[in-house]
Amino acid sequence: MASKPLTCLLTGFDAFGEHLSNPSQTLVNTFPDMVKVQPGGRLQTERVIHIRKLILPTEGVAGWKKLQKNLNDLTSENEKAIVIMTGFASKREYLSVERFALNCRDYRIADNSGAQPLDKPIDKNADDLLRTKIDLIAMNKTLTAAGYAFEISNHAGTFVCNELYFRALNYAAINRQLKAVLFIHLPEPAAFVESLKKSRKKTLSVQAKKATTAAKQMVMLTDAVVAVISCMAGKK
Repeated sequence: MASKPLTCLLTGFDAFGEHLSNPSQTLVNTFPDMVKVQPGGRLQTERVIHIRKLILPTEGVAGWKKLQKNLNDLTSENEKAIVIMTGFASKREYLSVERFALNCRDYRIADNSGAQPLDKPIDKNADDLLRTKIDLIAMNKTLTAAGYAFEISNHAGTFVCNELYFRALNYAAINRQLKAVLFIHLPEPAAFVESLKKSRKKTLSVQAKKATTAAKQMVMLTDAVVAVISCMAGKK
């Protein structure tokens, strides 16, 4: 008998700043509707993860309003769920998972609504920082062994990505249906594929060398995020 299905809310952002597109938006829009995790480790039977997809505006206020509504809808169904938020970091080469979110709004540029708060708390009643419940060291070990380019970052900056991550972690602290929340900063798909050409897994390195189109590069980035979801869902 298969393990009880799990829901994953997968979020991305629309384009912002100088960027004409956002890889996190493309990833979410093209992501599969379902992921199957095969038995292994503590997972004794196959588990099905249903994917809910959400594109957030790159705006602190409107972004949280939309995310909060979807979190409310998710938790009202009385199902266990995980949340994986993705954003774009143009100067990175690897999947970059964020350990902490800071209670600070200090936007380096204006968000898409034109707002640019400087050195303001996100929530005056909350802690200075919040930490994901995910064991990132164990995840790093698992995904690195699988051949993926992966790194742990200590915080998600002080822009909209960080603000919504902080709010989602704060929300999860009092809504136990959410098993875990994690933020992943994505590189440009082409940069990610370039890093995979040096993967210890020959199948990945060969695939990376053949991924010469944007569509193929996005497939490889998607596969890596599927691996993250499988790693999270494999924990009871």
